[in-house]
Amino acid sequence: MQAVILAAGQGQRLADPRGRPKCLRQVGGAPLVRHQLDALAAVGIDDVVIVVGFGQDQIRESVGTMVRYVVNDRFAETNSMYSFLLARSVVHDDVLVMNSDLFFHPALVARLLGQGGDALLYDSGSGDEEEHMKVRVTHGRLVEMSKTLPSDQVCGENVGILRLTPATVKDAFAAADAIAAEGGERAWLASAINRVAADHRIRCLDVVGWPWVEIDFPADLQRARTEVLPRVGGGHAHGELACSRWVYPMGSRS
Repeated sequence: MQAVILAAGQGQRLADPRGRPKCLRQVGGAPLVRHQLDALAAVGIDDVVIVVGFGQDQIRESVGTMVRYVVNDRFAETNSMYSFLLARSVVHDDVLVMNSDLFFHPALVARLLGQGGDALLYDSGSGDEEEHMKVRVTHGRLVEMSKTLPSDQVCGENVGILRLTPATVKDAFAAADAIAAEGGERAWLASAINRVAADHRIRCLDVVGWPWVEIDFPADLQRARTEVLPRVGGGHAHGELACSRWVYPMGSRS
């Protein structure tokens, strides 16, 4: 099992006065990406690729050499699908694809992997805001993901953690390549996933009630620190490592 963390974006709406990428914003004394790496390590995933772009030197300094890096030099003019496509050369197995702006209970990764096969997490208690990546689910299977789904088709919000088997990820890369060639380099990853969902059953696991948050705005970061963090508990609540195999450079907590 591999993991790809999509971390190339600028995160302008979060308005960090220090100019950090979103994945380096602090929750519980540690950057978001560190919590994500701990959650992956806890389920035995140590082959991790981070797609970087904006602030890549800061990310490399914070995370170090325990991961591999793919660079999206065109981060300002592309989106998550293009970053995903750039990882094609290094993905050769089952893969877990994750947005870098998530803070979540680490058990959610284990729940996703426990499903087997292609699967994603969604929250049926969310999905009513314009910014949400909404999902349409039928009989537990993904039909479509879009920020513009009609309200009567919305079953919840995509959490932003997706597992793809080798056959599906191969088709997803092909779909992303085709969309980019059609002029869709600014498309979300959801566009490529929608194209393969008809041929590959992507299970949708509802995690309503579980603590998680996607961090786009300052209010989301505040919610992560004051509402989600206390519910996550454990080492994360104290900014401690959940797994000692990850060694971070000095200064990574700043």
